[in-house]
Amino acid sequence: MGGLHWQGQWDPFREIRREVGRLLGNIETIGVRLPRPFPAINLYDAGDRFVLAAELPGVSVREIELSIAGETLTLRGERTRPEGVSEDRYRRQERAFGRWSRSITLPERVDGTGVVASFSLGILTVTLPKDAEARPRQIAVSTPS
Repeated sequence: MGGLHWQGQWDPFREIRREVGRLLGNIETIGVRLPRPFPAINLYDAGDRFVLAAELPGVSVREIELSIAGETLTLRGERTRPEGVSEDRYRRQERAFGRWSRSITLPERVDGTGVVASFSLGILTVTLPKDAEARPRQIAVSTPS
């Protein structure tokens, strides 16, 4: 049996929010995808940090806002319409335009002072170092002598 892994105080509501978001993000109806908040993201645990990658095709780095408060990372931005194309000229429009905002609840607290973001080829990559107190630690167990 493995050792005890204590990651801080358990928050059942955070777990419910995470699971509901995961389930709703994967729902598809027959032949039609439900609209999903822009942008699509991947978030993974890289040991001492989390890494988030967000797809932002057609968005300029000047149009991206990134902020963090506690365990919530917020992305905001705007995808502008191509110059010279008015709304009434579209015959089919599947790409979303306009202002958008997306907030992601992170699995653990991060060190906000060490967050680094880069943008290349339409992908925003955010590296979020875990808070030192939130990182798993090995605890030595001793026996009385």
